[in-house]
This record gives sequence, structure tokens and C-alpha cells, in this order.
Amino acid sequence: MNQFLLNRLKLHGITLVEVLVVVAIISILAAIAAPSFIGQLQQQRVEGAAEGLVAAMQNAKAEAIKRNTTVSIIFAPTIKDTYYTTWCYGMTPIGAVTCICTNDTDTTNDCAPGSVVQSSDFTGITVNFNNSNARVFSPLRGTVTSGTIKFSAGNNKSLGVITSSLGRIRICKDTTSTIGSYNDSGSCS
Repeated sequence: MNQFLLNRLKLHGITLVEVLVVVAIISILAAIAAPSFIGQLQQQRVEGAAEGLVAAMQNAKAEAIKRNTTVSIIFAPTIKDTYYTTWCYGMTPIGAVTCICTNDTDTTNDCAPGSVVQSSDFTGITVNFNNSNARVFSPLRGTVTSGTIKFSAGNNKSLGVITSSLGRIRICKDTTSTIGSYNDSGSCS
């Protein structure tokens, strides 16, 4: 009898109705998970943008001290509404006072090699400044222009990078931000 059941099972496949039921279940589960997945992607992009800027600023600070010259991180934003949706930043080359990260054809004021970060690297992330769009690092103890640069995505996902005049660089989180990490980083005011 076992041989009879095995032979009968070998002859039968799965029906179209069974396939459609499985596809419907997978589609429903994907539709439920998609908003959470999109929110997680936005959070990771905001975190990546903020952490990348901190690393660039720490590098600029170290270069200013090492080379005994002023080094800057300069943002080149494009205005749209009340925030900047298209932006880039780069570090000034040694001996230069500015860098233009938006112009690939002009080589007279280009940023230091390998220092340019584009908004296209962080799709959907906007940037805002409460001060100047440049952070200038002095060779004297690495002091810097103070201010906050905020990165944000929809749904209250935002982080800021604060620089103090003494040269401290840190990530902050607004009280309205829904990003779960950086709880003890302090306010972005």
C-alpha cells in the first residue's frame, strides 16, 4: 500500500489554485512589510550621511593640524522649498580657500581628491544648516566654525552634526526624530 501511495503522489503535481494561494499569501506579507522596509532604508541613509560627514570633518581637522594650514568642509546646496534636496560637500585642497564639488569640468577650484560626497549617494536625504554652509578648521588645536548641519528623510527621521568652536564634532538627534539609535547624543539645538 505504501508503494501505491508513493506512485500516486509522483503522478500529481501542484494545482494552479494552490500556486495562486501561495502567491497571494506572499503578496500580502510583502505589502505589510514594505512600509517598514522603506522606513528602515531611510533611517540607514540618514545615519550614513551623518556618520560620513563626521568622518570627513575629523579628517579635515587632522589635516589642518598636520599641515599647519586652514582646511574647510564646504557644502554646495541647491535650494528647493525650505531645505536642500540636492547637495554635495568636499574638503578644500591644501592651500585653497574653496572647492566647488558641483562642477566637474572646472579644475581650478576642485575639492581635495576623494573628499567629495554627493546627495545621490544618499537618495531622498535633505540637508539644512543653522549657520554657514562651510566648516573651517584652524591648525591651532583644530578649532572649527560652530553650527549644526541636519540630515533628514520623511517621517521625522533626522540626525544632525554639531561642531563647537573648540573643535568638538558630534552627532545629535532631535527630540522629534524617530531614529532609535543615538539616544544619548544630545539635542540638535
